[in-house]
Amino acid sequence: MPMKQSSDTSNNSALILAFLTVMLWSTGFVFTRIAVRDIGPFPLGLLRYGSAAVILVVIGLVKRIGLPTLKDVPLFLVLGALGFFFYQIFFNVAMTTITAATASVVTATVPVLTAFFASLLFREKLGNLGWIAVCLEFAGILVLTLWQREVSIGWGLAWMIIAALCFAGYNLIQRFATKRYTPVQSTVYTIVASAFMFLLFLPQAIEEVRTAPVQSLLAVLFMGIFPSAIGFLLWTKALSIAKQIGDVTNFMFVTPLLSTLLEIILIGDIPDTGTIIGGLMILFGVALFNNRARLVPRQHAILRKEGV
Repeated sequence: MPMKQSSDTSNNSALILAFLTVMLWSTGFVFTRIAVRDIGPFPLGLLRYGSAAVILVVIGLVKRIGLPTLKDVPLFLVLGALGFFFYQIFFNVAMTTITAATASVVTATVPVLTAFFASLLFREKLGNLGWIAVCLEFAGILVLTLWQREVSIGWGLAWMIIAALCFAGYNLIQRFATKRYTPVQSTVYTIVASAFMFLLFLPQAIEEVRTAPVQSLLAVLFMGIFPSAIGFLLWTKALSIAKQIGDVTNFMFVTPLLSTLLEIILIGDIPDTGTIIGGLMILFGVALFNNRARLVPRQHAILRKEGV
């Protein structure tokens, strides 16, 4: 019994950390809109993850995390490439040719892809209620983002799908990394690795920093500290202690809803009917997903009582 209680407590902690993470990530979409007015998408990646890397290195030095073993360096290079460098490259290129609504829909496939591959690699099972909840959440994303908006199809859609696959791969491989390293170690090594990759855009970043207004630079700094450094520390910790990867990645369905609410608050956008209906569908789906373990035994108990 104590072991089960400990497991349940860890999973509840993972859910809280996952929710806090998606709250931070949702601010990233809003502040990105501010920063990209004056800073190109690729230099923005360097500035965002470069500042995050500096912060994380300081944290690493304070906590004396040391360095990864030489044999594990390729692991963190792959994580940095999938979760940050290639994800940002494909995402930014896609955003030049597709609508934000289309991007939101494709990004929402990350939890679905992660759950699917986790079921193959780790034998993680969502169960019927879990998949029903995932479908309901994805339908909510469709309603939220496509209500009275256009969907765009083309090469941009292909790049966005590749970006989604990259981040799904990051989630899965991070599970392996946290079996040998602490969440802090894994996050520091991964983001520092990605920052070195982004140095490719250093000359352009230097030029744009010189001319960018303070507002845009503060937006980049905010993204480096909160959605990136703190956000991924929380996310990696959540992935490391959750019973199943899907328990954590399922919260990614909430990100578009939170981003929309922040735009309403900060920018003054008026919510339409699709925002309300889609938002309610997402919230109901998340509630169903997180309570599926309790609902299934109750359903079985009712069936046994009725003699079914």
